[in-house]
Amino acid sequence: MTTFIAEPVAPKERVGSLDVLRGVAVCGILLMNIPLMGMLGDGGHPPLPAVANADWIAYSIQNTIFAGSMRGLFTLLFGAGMLIMLRGADAPGGNGSIQAYLTRCFALILLGVANFALFLWPGEILFNYGVCGLFLLLFRKAQPRVLYTAAAAMLVIMTVALATPSIDRAETLRGAPAAAAARAAGKTLTREQEASLAMQARVAEAVRPPAATLEKERRERTSFPGVLAWSTKFWVDFNLAPLGFMFLLESLSFMLIGMALFQTGVLSGGRSLRFYGFLAAGGYGLGLLVRGSQEVAHWMTGFEPNPEQMVWRGFVYELGRLPMTVGLLGLVMILYRTGALGRLAGGIQAIGRMALTNYVGQSIITSVLFYAFGLVGKLGFAQLMGTAALIWVAQGLFSVLWLRRYQMGPLEWLLRMLTYGVVMPLGRIPSRSPVAIPAAAE
Repeated sequence: MTTFIAEPVAPKERVGSLDVLRGVAVCGILLMNIPLMGMLGDGGHPPLPAVANADWIAYSIQNTIFAGSMRGLFTLLFGAGMLIMLRGADAPGGNGSIQAYLTRCFALILLGVANFALFLWPGEILFNYGVCGLFLLLFRKAQPRVLYTAAAAMLVIMTVALATPSIDRAETLRGAPAAAAARAAGKTLTREQEASLAMQARVAEAVRPPAATLEKERRERTSFPGVLAWSTKFWVDFNLAPLGFMFLLESLSFMLIGMALFQTGVLSGGRSLRFYGFLAAGGYGLGLLVRGSQEVAHWMTGFEPNPEQMVWRGFVYELGRLPMTVGLLGLVMILYRTGALGRLAGGIQAIGRMALTNYVGQSIITSVLFYAFGLVGKLGFAQLMGTAALIWVAQGLFSVLWLRRYQMGPLEWLLRMLTYGVVMPLGRIPSRSPVAIPAAAE
């Protein structure tokens, strides 16, 4: 029987660039989540009509620059982190590493369930990451070209599967004006015309929810067990319905890219500043071209439902999201490597070292603010962005102070105990001897 030394990464072995990138991603994810946490309805944007006020300007900036890219960066880093954990899986006696890896995946699934059921954030990502992590085992020995090719195939499949149905929906919606005119003229409507008017009504209600609908949702989300029922339904639709499979495919593709970027030294800061400058310029150049064109088109139509935009928006979403994610990666690496972040780097890095604690902490903070204190639906979009910034400051201070005393965050501590099957002291302690985990007999 052989043994494999399986233990967490020691603080001195941590890669500073990865922690900074995680800190940026965790903060940025809150910018995307807090509108859905603090607003009523499922539009995620300020109330129509669209006017050039603080709320709509903040929304346009968020939707163009941050939408998807923060989650994308976090997903890249998850793929890299899981690859680090699997680095000894195929060594002699590496079964202990695989056992720890599988345990972590299932622990993340459980934490995801807790995040929606206890902390009432149904848009959580941990369940998705835990499931995707199981599939990453198949790619642990894959070379970058395989990882990039597999990721591209998954993104293309997902895009076609999600965007193609919008063609028929857009065609149905296009017939609504003619159907309305026929009804006004007293003509008998065809089945297609009835379908067009029904879709128009559903879309109109989605973008302009009636006051009674919003008030019902507000009561549900500020009472118990109403808020639990709301969170459960949202989470099930998000993760267990057919759309959840597509979301898994999207996450898995970005994780594979993250694995490849780590193998080639990109995420660990092993490339030149010129290389990161190319990533930033090229990524943001293409991403802003796609995203900027979309945003201009939305402003031209006043963000009203538009059949043409409905079709091409789905087909170009990942074409804008992936480059924006890569551009963000390059920009953060330049700022970190050149010291341009200054004293902020320490706070961002601390947030990244406690990424799981801070991510779940955002769910707890917003649940208290919006549901317990009844602020859901009370703040404008710009005010929600400001609230997110205040949470950043609070979490940065908390993380710095916590890590002055402890080696890891409380949820990181819990996850590592579950992963490695070792009761680990939380406080600062001298380096301990690795724990030998018996491997299966050959």
